[in-house]
Amino acid sequence: MSDPSFVAGLRPIPATLPAAREPSGQSVDVGGTGERPASDVVGTTTRGEPVHRSLVGEGPGLLLAFLAVRCDGCSAFWSGLEEAARLLAARDVSVVVVTRGPGSVDVAAVDALAAGSGPAVVMSDRAWSDYRVLGYPFFVLVDTERRIVIGESVGLGWSEVVSMVDDALSRDDDPLSP
Repeated sequence: MSDPSFVAGLRPIPATLPAAREPSGQSVDVGGTGERPASDVVGTTTRGEPVHRSLVGEGPGLLLAFLAVRCDGCSAFWSGLEEAARLLAARDVSVVVVTRGPGSVDVAAVDALAAGSGPAVVMSDRAWSDYRVLGYPFFVLVDTERRIVIGESVGLGWSEVVSMVDDALSRDDDPLSP
């Protein structure tokens, strides 16, 4: 039997996504193409220093790896991060790990996992919201030149994530195609 108070609180899923907001608060216009806009990653380092990872200057492709400290599948991603970053760099794709913000995660545990991993780690609840990440491990591939999301995937392993990147980059309409 359903709970009437729960059902009353439900809202319909919108047919279109709301416009993303840049750190400046301005909407991103993607020309009504249905493409999902990407935003800069704003947060902190594990040392508490502010970070603003602009999509500009990240190279043509950026993979955002949304990982948790403790989850069933995240440990394999943390341990394989340096090798995966090398594989993706050969495809002109850089990697940034995004964890929850310092108020939501054990900062010392993130710091221990990130030590020597190579790719930058940003702690940011805002990025999880901006990219509509509901679970982990989750991966978002961004075309930094067009500032749009061109691929997303839950992760079972780095090979599946690299395959998703290859599929997204091989599309004819993608300017990152080799």
